Amino acid sequence: MMVKCQFCQSTHVINTIFCNECGYCLLDKENRETDHLDVTTIAWQGGPSSHSQALISDQQPARPTLIRLKIGDKKREVEFPFNKFVYLGRMDPTVNIFPEIDLTHDGEAAKSVSRRHAGIFSQSGAIIIEDLASRNGTFINGNRLVPYLPEALHDGDMLQLGRLLIEVYIQTF
Repeated sequence: MMVKCQFCQSTHVINTIFCNECGYCLLDKENRETDHLDVTTIAWQGGPSSHSQALISDQQPARPTLIRLKIGDKKREVEFPFNKFVYLGRMDPTVNIFPEIDLTHDGEAAKSVSRRHAGIFSQSGAIIIEDLASRNGTFINGNRLVPYLPEALHDGDMLQLGRLLIEVYIQTF
């Protein structure tokens, strides 16, 4: 069973939440809202204040990280401080998609990259990449990632978005 995006008309497997071509939400309007959670009904073990303190004391001080990508055949270099979720993909102003790492002009192989192809973020001190249900897949060192399943990204990894090859270099200060 398939569902058609109302915005760009591309087809997707039923129960797909977002269109991987334009990012449009494919859920019915009544299924878009999140139920409100009353925080006073949550029974934290040891009480909310002790739980919050435990989380703060267990955290290691954050170390600044710099990520450098060498993209495509021309090895175009992109460097960015790693401090937030970073989207990789192709720009499409008609549907208001402007990824932080725009791969639109990185040669013929860039045409195989989805508009919202993958995301890089931090989780428990590790650098993580996640395929965002891209059409042509995301690969680390030749291994295809399962969409929406986070995978660790390491210094020296070879990342592949569709047919576009990207060398990854991670520097922690």
